[in-house]
Amino acid sequence: MPIEIRHILFSQEEVIRAVVEYHRRSGNPLPAGSVIRIEVMQDPVRCALHFARDDNSRQVAWVDNQPLASALIMFCINQRIPLPTKSTKLLEVMNDKVTLVVHR
Repeated sequence: MPIEIRHILFSQEEVIRAVVEYHRRSGNPLPAGSVIRIEVMQDPVRCALHFARDDNSRQVAWVDNQPLASALIMFCINQRIPLPTKSTKLLEVMNDKVTLVVHR
């Protein structure tokens, strides 16, 4: 039986939007300020958001694999990107981009 595998690659801006919206909706706010940089780590996939605060200080917020995956899935739903509900979803880094891999 054939198996479908999809790769959805996200730009840094999309990852930032997804994480900010996810944290806003979950009631778990991120640090105040503007995101000035994002670092993506592998194994497991996670990211660090670097914030510039109003007082010119800097702060880093780490987003681990599971909340990052949840944020990107919610982003796909909000953007009307179809995702099969009964599928395995995991994160990888491809071409320096956070990638949601979906297969059933």
